[in-house]
Amino acid sequence: MFSRSIVTLNIESNEVRYVVVRGKRVLRWGSLPLAPGLVSQGLIADSAGLSSAINILFMEEKLPRSRVIASLTGQRSALRIFSLPKIKSNLLDEAIHHEAEREMPVSLEELYLSQHLLDAKDSEQQFFVIGVPRDILDTEVRTLGQAGIRPDIVNLKPLALARAVNREEALIIDLEPETFDLVVVVGGIPMIMRTVTSRSEGMILEDRVPQLTGELARTLEFYNSSHPEHPLGPTTPVFLTGLLADDTTACDLVKATIDNPIETLALPLKCPPNLPVSQYAVNIGLALRQASSRKTANPGTAPLQVVNPNVLPQRCGPQQISPGKILYPLIAMALIAHVFFMYQWKIGGEANIADIQDELISVNRQIDQMREVTITTAAAIDDAEAEADRLEEERESILAALATSNLSDSLQLVLDEIPEGVHITSIQQAAEQISLGGDADRESSVADYLLALERMGVFSTVYVAPLSGGDDDIPVTFSIIGDKVATR
Repeated sequence: MFSRSIVTLNIESNEVRYVVVRGKRVLRWGSLPLAPGLVSQGLIADSAGLSSAINILFMEEKLPRSRVIASLTGQRSALRIFSLPKIKSNLLDEAIHHEAEREMPVSLEELYLSQHLLDAKDSEQQFFVIGVPRDILDTEVRTLGQAGIRPDIVNLKPLALARAVNREEALIIDLEPETFDLVVVVGGIPMIMRTVTSRSEGMILEDRVPQLTGELARTLEFYNSSHPEHPLGPTTPVFLTGLLADDTTACDLVKATIDNPIETLALPLKCPPNLPVSQYAVNIGLALRQASSRKTANPGTAPLQVVNPNVLPQRCGPQQISPGKILYPLIAMALIAHVFFMYQWKIGGEANIADIQDELISVNRQIDQMREVTITTAAAIDDAEAEADRLEEERESILAALATSNLSDSLQLVLDEIPEGVHITSIQQAAEQISLGGDADRESSVADYLLALERMGVFSTVYVAPLSGGDDDIPVTFSIIGDKVATR
C-alpha cells in the first residue's frame, strides 16, 4: 500500500477509544465500553481485565498492533521549564537531573524524566521537563504488553490535548464522566496541567461542575500570581473536549460559570464530517505528533513539536535494530572462529609468527570490506525510506489534482479499501471510469479487493482483466476497472 497507518489509543474510565490515521487523513475511529472497575478515576485498576478488553477491541476491529501511539493520564505528573547555562552535552543530563531533584514535588526515584529543548540562546538554553510516575506508566505498558501491543510512543493526555488545540494561548477543559483535566497553554507551551477526580462515588454532574470551576479559578489565580508580567484574562479562549463536551447539560453548566469565550477545535487533519472531534480530541492530538509541522496557515498556532515529548522509557519501546548491529557481531564471530582455526593450524604445523601476522592483516582487510558493505546497506535503506516518502507526497498530489473532479471522492474510497498484500502501481481515469493496475501476493487477495469495491457501491460495474502470474512465487498482476461512477 502507499503508506502505513498508525493507531492512536486513549484509555478512559468508561471506554477505550481508537483512531486510525494514514498520513494526514483520519480513516476510521471507534470505542469499546469498559466494565466497571477496570479503570477507576482515570487509573488502571485491573490490568488483566483491561488487557483482555483491549485485545478484544484490536481483534474485532482488525487493528494493527504495531505503530501504536498511546495516551497516559496526567495524574501525579509534573512539568517544569528549566533555564540552564550552555554546558557540554555530556554534562547536560546530570544538570537537568540536579534541577529536577530541587524542583519536582516527589523523589526522582518515583519518576521517569523526559526532556525537550525549547530554546537556545548565546549563553542560555531552556528545557521542557516532564516527570511521570513510574508506577502509572509501568502499569499501562504492562497492560498493553499483555494485549500484544508494544507502543512506539506514549504521550501524556493533557499534552496531546494541547497539541490538538494548537493555540498560543488557551484554557482546555476535558470533560469525562469520572475525571476533568485542566490545561493552561501560554506561548504554545503547556504551563499547568491538573486532573480533577470526583470527591466521592456517585457524584452527579451538577455537583461536579462547581468542583471543576473552583479548581479552574484556583489554577488561574496560581498562574497569574506566578506570572504577573503575562496574566491570563477573560479574553483567553476556552476549549471543551471529552465525552461530556457534546452533552448539552454539561456544556451549559460550564458556560454559566466562566466568562471566557468558548471556541471549537480547528484541526489540520482531514477528518470525516461525522467524526465526534471533541470526544476523540486526545486521539487526534496523539496523531498530530506524526502528521504536523511548524508550517501552518493559521495565525496564533503553537510550535507543535514541543508540547508532546515521548515519555516512554527507551527500554520499553520498540527496539530499533540497525544493519550494523546485526552484521558486525556475525562478522566478528565468523572471523574470530576463522582466526582461531588458522592459529591452531599454524601452531600444529609449527608455522612462524610472520604467517600469523599476515593472516591477521588479511582478516582486518575483510572486516574493512564488510564494514563498507554494511554502510552501503544502511544507505540503501535510507534511500528506500526516502522513496516511500516520495510516493506518499505523490499520492497526496494526485488526490489534490483530482479535487475538482467528480471522481476524487470515489478514488479516495477505492484507495482506502486496498487489503493487505495488494499493491497499486498505476491509476488512470477517463470520463466516468477508473482503472487500477497492480500486483498481489495471491489471486484471493485480488478477489477480496474486487468484492469490497462491489459492496461499496461506488461503481455500477466493476470487473477485473485476466490475471497473470501467481505460480512459483511470481506475484499476480491485475487490472481492475470501475465503470460508470454511481451517484452517492
